[in-house]
Amino acid sequence: MNIIIKQINNPNDWDNFIKEQEYTLFVQSYKYGEFFKLMNEDYWIFGIYDNQKLIGGSLILSTHAKRGNFLYLPYGPLVIEPYLKDLEIILKSFFQELKIFAKNKNYSFIKCTPFLEDSNENKNIFNNLGFKNSPLHILAENTWILSLDKSEEQLLKEMNKNHRNLIRRCEREGVRIEKLKEPNQAALAKFNQLLDITAKRHHFQRFSQKYVNNEYQAFIKDQKVIIYNAYLPDGQLDASAIIFYYQNMAAYRHGASLGLNKKLPTTYLLQWEAIKEARQRGCDYYNFWGIAPENADKKHPFFGITHFKKGFGGFAKDLIHCQDLPLSWKYQITWLVDTFRRIKRGFSY
Repeated sequence: MNIIIKQINNPNDWDNFIKEQEYTLFVQSYKYGEFFKLMNEDYWIFGIYDNQKLIGGSLILSTHAKRGNFLYLPYGPLVIEPYLKDLEIILKSFFQELKIFAKNKNYSFIKCTPFLEDSNENKNIFNNLGFKNSPLHILAENTWILSLDKSEEQLLKEMNKNHRNLIRRCEREGVRIEKLKEPNQAALAKFNQLLDITAKRHHFQRFSQKYVNNEYQAFIKDQKVIIYNAYLPDGQLDASAIIFYYQNMAAYRHGASLGLNKKLPTTYLLQWEAIKEARQRGCDYYNFWGIAPENADKKHPFFGITHFKKGFGGFAKDLIHCQDLPLSWKYQITWLVDTFRRIKRGFSY
């Protein structure tokens, strides 16, 4: 094994590599880097090679914030089988190069959210490399994923009975689902209005309107994202969601609902239509994104939505906690700010 770390200048080479992975993560696509450019940031792709063979790497995003400037690896770095058995050796080489890169550009730390199982072995690897548990997560670490290698009839059968009945009731009583596959600024504005209401009612910190809009813009050109709207029989908009479709995985990224009619919870039918779209596109998985960890306290911010997501069937994938690699004393400022933010948002680690 001869590990070489170098930048990938052709983003299509990286996307072709991602296509071969079991879980194709839209946040590792170079288009997610283009989204960060819309946010006035920058991105790079670092590849891990065994001689000339690409065996891993990561999209790397620049992040400048009041709490500190850092490099961010969303659900990265990735390493393919069978090289996972040498993961610590490979990541040691990878982060040695990345530390030099980061210091040359005056970043105070490196943050990564590895798409790796939450195991003691993986935790020890990052600990041995000098990482610390981040005070606050960025991407979902307890996720709920539905395999789509079944017929629609089988997927319905394996749902929670209540979910199945509510979907059928919404269909029977005239709930209408609108799928917007083309750029639609009016629908995006309406979604943000609904998200404002939802966040205020359920007391959570929403992504900024600029963040949601630019994330959408980066993927809509290739029709890799859809806005779904759910209308009650009387025509009132009751729920909206933004779903990303990238390679073999769909991801329920943003959702908002008013819950105007308790007998017709439109979000159930909305999700079912998004799942059916994923099957039609040939996706292998539907990622419901974040849920509360097993045995979480009822005060956990994701406690309520977890029952809803799990009811569609699927399996949990629990990932290692967000990791920080300090490079400067300035990281301590970030640690204090993020610890305060975590407590304010109701998360405990």
